[in-house]
Amino acid sequence: MTFSSYGLSLVLAMIACVIGGVLGGLTLVRPGTVLGLTALDSDAGDDDDTPSAAGAQVEGRTEGRALGGLLILSHAAAALFLGYQSHVGAAMAFALAMAWAGAALGRAVSALVDRARGRFNLGSLAFEILIAVTLSLPFFNAGRLVVLRGHGMLV
Repeated sequence: MTFSSYGLSLVLAMIACVIGGVLGGLTLVRPGTVLGLTALDSDAGDDDDTPSAAGAQVEGRTEGRALGGLLILSHAAAALFLGYQSHVGAAMAFALAMAWAGAALGRAVSALVDRARGRFNLGSLAFEILIAVTLSLPFFNAGRLVVLRGHGMLV
């Protein structure tokens, strides 16, 4: 069985959705580690900062878990539609691609502002750009296939 470029872009976008869902699961399970909030634990010994640090840590975990759930369900829905109604899934994956591109833009600004953590920011920036590009592939390949053959998946 051979894949067309559209079929290959669908498979790659589904793999990117799985990666995004796994990152969401990691964020859901361990929000402090993923969001970099473990540094707040070192402030717990200071009597002046203990209530605010503990409150910020709990709030950060709540936000992290909300982000994890968002990542899981949005990527799962896009993968589902990429498999069953690829023209709708291509639009959903493109919306996710724009979200990843926005994260990359924020990461780029962070890399410019905070030079001390530049290597971490640049590695994550490259990852986010690659995920954004991969998720946008079906959107740009969809037009020709839909016009020529209707809406199918792997043709």
